[in-house]
Amino acid sequence: MALGEAMCNTLKMGMRKEREAHDFYLKAAAGTKHPLGRKMFERLAGEETKHEQLLASWVKEGTCPATGDLPPSEPHVLQRARAEIKERTGPDTGDLEAIELGQDMERKAIAFYQDAAANAEGQDAKDLLLRLKAEEDTHLALLVDLYEYLRNPNLWSVRDERAHFDS
Repeated sequence: MALGEAMCNTLKMGMRKEREAHDFYLKAAAGTKHPLGRKMFERLAGEETKHEQLLASWVKEGTCPATGDLPPSEPHVLQRARAEIKERTGPDTGDLEAIELGQDMERKAIAFYQDAAANAEGQDAKDLLLRLKAEEDTHLALLVDLYEYLRNPNLWSVRDERAHFDS
């Protein structure tokens, strides 16, 4: 399958975003005090790695140029995002703040994949991007659930039926 330059750039950008999410979640897991939070961050790091590998397989199978880089403006956006995450996740970052940062990352990933799917070349690519968007939706729901649990475990345990981070 031959992919166009725009799709190759989208896939490579997605790979970078997944790698950055993986790195963030590992860092958050190391600094999280609550054991459930640590497990959740470790789980999400593993899932982001799977996403990156899936995208990498598409890049390889799609005959994307091996040396092709992202459009010139993108690295500046990534550098700012990395600096912001680094600044906001110091040794005193609390568990709830780390979860909020994760939620923000997931919202951005959802928007990225949604937009990329709308501009995808072919149904297979669109399906892949919508699948990744759906998985990021699940990540966001898990983080929201964990946040609510850590804020108020007693209230959380009596809520109406929903998917919980421990299910």
